[in-house]
Amino acid sequence: IYFYFSLTGCVTCLDHDEHYILTFPNGYGRQVNVLIGIFIFNALSILTVPWIELGGECSISCSKTGYNASIVFHTKPFYGGKKHRITAEIFSPNDKKPFCSIEGEWNGVMYAKYSTGENAVFIDTKKMPTIKKKVRKLEDQDDFESRCLWKDVTYNLKIRDIDAATAAKH
Repeated sequence: IYFYFSLTGCVTCLDHDEHYILTFPNGYGRQVNVLIGIFIFNALSILTVPWIELGGECSISCSKTGYNASIVFHTKPFYGGKKHRITAEIFSPNDKKPFCSIEGEWNGVMYAKYSTGENAVFIDTKKMPTIKKKVRKLEDQDDFESRCLWKDVTYNLKIRDIDAATAAKH
């Protein structure tokens, strides 16, 4: 399964009046393939655990500062390899050579290698604190805000009534 979307987002750093334009990776629903003789079959989900995989190129750029980054989410190769790999290069304004290269796992540890030769942990997502979402109460939301719109589906999924959850979508 593969889904593709072409979205562009904007993150604003209010303290510096900087706007960062970013693109997003593609998403793939994956399952292990099994080779039997010369035939390749998708293994049934009872044999493997499916996962969502990010893949493709993204970019982040700031028109005010001129800094930009090129990011690649690598998909797992058919044989061997690791899931969730990422590489990135960060460029100073008007430079064609990156001042920082990053590699690792987007849901784990990423390592930075700077043009000065210094190597360091860029970020360890496993050590980052989880920040609880701030969501307005349902009675304070408009009819088409996400939590209000999907409340019946969510409730029925929580009580494991799939038929009622499906009916609530319509």
